[in-house]
Amino acid sequence: MTLESLKLNLEHEKKIINELSMLMKQAERRKGREKALIDRTITSLINQLKIINNSIPSILEHISPIKKLKPEEEKVKGLASMSYEHPEGRRLITVKESDKRKFLEELSLSDINLERIKKEYKVEKVKSFTGFKKPNPYAKLSNKFFSGISEKLIERGKFSSLNLNLRKANLPFLLNTYISMMFFTILISIFIAIGVFVLLIFFDVSINSPFLVKPAVMFTLARMLRNVLVSLAIPVLTLICFYFYPYTEQQSMGGRIDQELPFVVIHMAAIAGSGIEPSQIFKIIALGKDYPYTSQEIKKVINQVNIYGYDLVNALRNSARNTSSNRLAELFNGLATTISSGGSLTEFLDKRAETLLFDYKLDKEKATKVAETFMDIYISIVIAAPMIMMLLLILISVSGMSIGLSIDALTIIILLIVALINIVFLIFLHIEQPKY
Repeated sequence: MTLESLKLNLEHEKKIINELSMLMKQAERRKGREKALIDRTITSLINQLKIINNSIPSILEHISPIKKLKPEEEKVKGLASMSYEHPEGRRLITVKESDKRKFLEELSLSDINLERIKKEYKVEKVKSFTGFKKPNPYAKLSNKFFSGISEKLIERGKFSSLNLNLRKANLPFLLNTYISMMFFTILISIFIAIGVFVLLIFFDVSINSPFLVKPAVMFTLARMLRNVLVSLAIPVLTLICFYFYPYTEQQSMGGRIDQELPFVVIHMAAIAGSGIEPSQIFKIIALGKDYPYTSQEIKKVINQVNIYGYDLVNALRNSARNTSSNRLAELFNGLATTISSGGSLTEFLDKRAETLLFDYKLDKEKATKVAETFMDIYISIVIAAPMIMMLLLILISVSGMSIGLSIDALTIIILLIVALINIVFLIFLHIEQPKY
């Protein structure tokens, strides 16, 4: 008997312990028949551990530092080596002869149950790891060219407001990476601008002469100024869009959080009424799927407690500085003050819920008033104006006056304008109306 047998037994025990750890986590979240199945599997794995542990003293007794001449001499009375197929690969194990049959029974039972459990929990297991994402190829390429420049600018204290907007908007980019992407995109836009400038020089894009013309005709001061301005507009607009996008995103995120917040606080007040520990309130809200935008901010609080080791009060105050919603920041600061002063969390949340619900009702009334105003404008522009235009067309046709367009052409133009106005109104109302 060699050290190899002992090594294989210990490796097998480590694998069993890993499976036990996974099953115990599942058992905490399961009830009824599912929990009974997991408990039986755990018992079977524990019995396997006991059988393997019983064989280790016998293996240790027969380990010799002298290498045997013949392999058959390594066989020890009372111990049995066996191999079996496992879903994760072939395994070798050494147990006592008297425990061999019992071990095979427990092994068969646990393998069947484990295979069934893994199939049932496969979807759940995949969902729990959806937070890990592959690196963005565009971000990697941008860092390759501009990471050095971005780091130097950040060290000089540049883009501090952009960094704050990135954090508040919950964009998945570091400041260094985002600035590198901005520079790389501007570089691409410069090449596009050069191409546009060349096309504008050799092609007249005006309505009167859309074909290729002599280059000498294009080299006038007015046209050269137009070409330069159009070309410069491309990288300038790219810079503006990249710089202000995080700000617009965090403004949009703040509005959505404000719409969810009254219902979040009502939910938190109901949970706090049961006397649960304060940090558990945030875990329940974060794990739920009812408030997708607010839960992202609450996860920041949980991460500061679990990962960075902050206490709940400091985590709430730090998160209040980095949230895109002023109302949520006030809630976090109020919770921090209430917890640190020993006040009633339930009473605070109840009063805050009343205030937020009142503000929510006011916002809904404002949205209704805006919709009514736009309804009046819509009636005036889309219904009354086309009728007046049609009356004018009839008068023009009766009087015999000519305006350069036929009645059919004017009718088509009016219909197209009405359709465009309808689309603009629908888009605006969809944006302005709250989601709750």
